[in-house]
Amino acid sequence: MSRPSKSPSKLTNRRALAMMGGVAVLYALPCLIAGVLGGRRWLVTVGVVVAITGVAWLLCAHFSREEVLRPVHVRYLREFFPAMAGYVVLIMVSGTWVPRMESVPARVALAALPLLPIALLIRAMVRVLRDQDELERRIDLEAIAIAAMSTAFGFFSFGLLPLADIGWHVGGPTVAIWVMPCLFAIFGIAKPLVARRYRDHE
Repeated sequence: MSRPSKSPSKLTNRRALAMMGGVAVLYALPCLIAGVLGGRRWLVTVGVVVAITGVAWLLCAHFSREEVLRPVHVRYLREFFPAMAGYVVLIMVSGTWVPRMESVPARVALAALPLLPIALLIRAMVRVLRDQDELERRIDLEAIAIAAMSTAFGFFSFGLLPLADIGWHVGGPTVAIWVMPCLFAIFGIAKPLVARRYRDHE
């Protein structure tokens, strides 16, 4: 009697979301601690955004259906976690040491370091989009559209506030640096919600 064929992956979507949520919350802790102890508001903000994203992933994991991940998604997670870990480390290093550097080329090189893991993350996203089936690609593209439009609407609305002269002024670089993290965070929250809607209509 032949044995039943084993699934190529034991990792499920619920477990993956729980892992991503837990890792995000763990990544947020050093940002919050370093930001509070060092008096760096930007690190506190990073920690808050990452923590909110992690909690959202944990909630999505709680309400999602248990489905075994395909190898293409397991590969994506293997590329996602190191890239995000590298980003958190490098953004903290960059934000801490750039103001202390006297050389302009050194400041530029150090400030650009967090771009390396972001480039790897974009590469992983493009690869998984290319290798998914039609339904999975449709879910991702819809989540990307939600994330892009939500981010654009949010930052456009934020840009209109100074016109009201409410005494709240935020520098352009501060606004610009948050566009991509917000885009990724909203995409990460929108994708499991869009996937759940499609699965419920099956």
